[in-house]
Amino acid sequence: SPLLYWKHIYHHYHPSSYYYVVREINPLYSQMTAKLLYRVLSGRTAVLHSPPSRRHKTSSSSINNALRSFSTATPSADDDNTKDNGRLRVAIVGGGAAGMTTALHLSPLVAAGLIQGPIDVYEANNVKTSNKSRTSGHTLSGTTEGGKQLYSGSGALGRHIGVGIWSTAWWPFLRSLEKGYNDANKNRQSYKTLLKDLEACGSYVKDVGYRSPNGSWLVKSQLNASPYGIDDLLSGATESNGSKSIDNDDPALLFVREKDLLSCLRNAMKIEQKMGTVKYNYGVKVESINAVNGNMGSLELHPTNGTDSTTTTSPQYHLIIAADGLRSSLRSRYAGHQSIHATSLGIESSSQENIENSLENHWEHTRGHREATKVENREYIVFRGNAPKLTAAAAGEDGSDSFQTWGCSKSMRFAAVPFRHADEDLEDDDEESNSGHYSQTDAFKERKKDEEVWFATINDPVFIDAYKNSNSTMDAEERKKLLIDAFGSWHNPVKTLIETTPAEDIMYEMALAHKHNASPVFDIKTIMDFERWKLNRKNKGNSCKVTPIIGPGPGPILVFIGDSMMTIDPVLAQGFTMAMESGASVARSIERALSNSPAYSPALLRHELGERQVRRERRLLHLLRSTELVQRLAQPNGFAIFARYIVRPLMKLCPDGIKQGVFNFMIRYSLGLTGGERDSGGKL
Repeated sequence: SPLLYWKHIYHHYHPSSYYYVVREINPLYSQMTAKLLYRVLSGRTAVLHSPPSRRHKTSSSSINNALRSFSTATPSADDDNTKDNGRLRVAIVGGGAAGMTTALHLSPLVAAGLIQGPIDVYEANNVKTSNKSRTSGHTLSGTTEGGKQLYSGSGALGRHIGVGIWSTAWWPFLRSLEKGYNDANKNRQSYKTLLKDLEACGSYVKDVGYRSPNGSWLVKSQLNASPYGIDDLLSGATESNGSKSIDNDDPALLFVREKDLLSCLRNAMKIEQKMGTVKYNYGVKVESINAVNGNMGSLELHPTNGTDSTTTTSPQYHLIIAADGLRSSLRSRYAGHQSIHATSLGIESSSQENIENSLENHWEHTRGHREATKVENREYIVFRGNAPKLTAAAAGEDGSDSFQTWGCSKSMRFAAVPFRHADEDLEDDDEESNSGHYSQTDAFKERKKDEEVWFATINDPVFIDAYKNSNSTMDAEERKKLLIDAFGSWHNPVKTLIETTPAEDIMYEMALAHKHNASPVFDIKTIMDFERWKLNRKNKGNSCKVTPIIGPGPGPILVFIGDSMMTIDPVLAQGFTMAMESGASVARSIERALSNSPAYSPALLRHELGERQVRRERRLLHLLRSTELVQRLAQPNGFAIFARYIVRPLMKLCPDGIKQGVFNFMIRYSLGLTGGERDSGGKL
């Protein structure tokens, strides 16, 4: 009913209900940590009384233990400061958008001598030999780029579909170049090449809006199609001389092919590899962490080339950044061990006796760990395609604008964006550089053409059953015909876009998302102790004792970024934006931890990463609220009558000026740009 619907909206979006939202989307904190986060988010200082837990009872000692493990930790006897001249060693697991962006943002710290170089990036795909197809967990049912996608996400290779990235994803690169006038380490050639390539490979979205299936506009607006960019920076355009700058610029949306985006990032990585700041290790899959000693640990590496099955061990690292996506092996193994869904106690690391007592007497660990790291099937199918550029006659009135059309049932939604390329070619950024642009390569120029990028969602059982059934006989042509039948009565140019896209090139996948997000792990050793205890208990019975692994200290810090932190519904086109923002966010936290002394302090880095998690939670909350609101209105499934006959008519009656203001505010809100302290590319 409408009353229940608004009660749902109230609980998720009312400013006074932060605590409720935190408990629901982030059970990876203890109750006390959730209270502290509530105070930070709401700006309140009063002591709150937590609502009754629906799953577990909580004792004061368990709260203290959980809080102690998340807050600033006391350095162990072995701080590893004698290794690598006391400098931090970092590994990144995953060579996709999140992993490569993180490596690029960390490269100035390596150049400045604050981090031991090079930054090691480990990627399962062999990006050199597999560049024409997606492999290693991103398998397609056929040999073409279209068709069924068995695993969600872009991987390190990418697809030929169009994706959007918001300006908050590239603002940190521009800010670093701005600082480069006073700090040579920040003035990176790789950044200049990347930013110029992205603009050359993509196109900015201008006219946008929401529509009804009959073609009527619910709201129309315009995005910033000429944002402050690399050319403005290099030409010396600043706010002081009356020109635009990052701080007074409106957010912009750049559409680019997924494969081109990742190729641009890899090209920038090659520049840093030549300088010795990063090292890209491809064709190796990371399954777990081992050889923990003090505040360091190694990665267990498995080759993915199919000919060599030898498992090797990586060098040791202080910080491991998991950027390996939705199906992250490190997330599924190590995240969620302090979840309130796992136990009221969390992992207690004060003594072996406490570990034994908590494991034997209190833990519901296995079930709770699965709950905390759960991947949810959202029960609708996402179709994506690139259609040829529309003629004026085929587009019809208003058909050439970007639009998103909201259906009335079956979670139906359709969106399209005109994808246009600039005509001019780039020149080298400076005469001394031999770094070429990806946008000048034949690989890009062969695919450079104007297209219409579109996607559609639907939860019709015909599509879902066919997707789930590995023995389904539905082929690409039949699937395309059913898609036309479902959307064929919608306004121009929806039917035309589907009809003109080759059936084999229409990619489809099940919408998947994480139920909860993953917090940093500061006590890997204790988790490994628990895994050993669980194995021993299975082999020896309940009387077995916990045998601590060799070596003192908690082990390396493990941080999750991008989709490995939390994958959300693909509603607002911010997946790549969140991934790239998180890379810059981690780099800023590391720089803060090392600002006073290049000698690595585990306690200080844990403190900085803990504060970063709170900021990312705030950013995530903004996006989740906006996603939920749009999804309720755009993909009604149970609230169709309310959305169709109450909300949408009211939207049509509302004056355009008010609707545009609300639309623009929601864009900024979803990007985390409406608050004070930000963690989405704006100044902190």
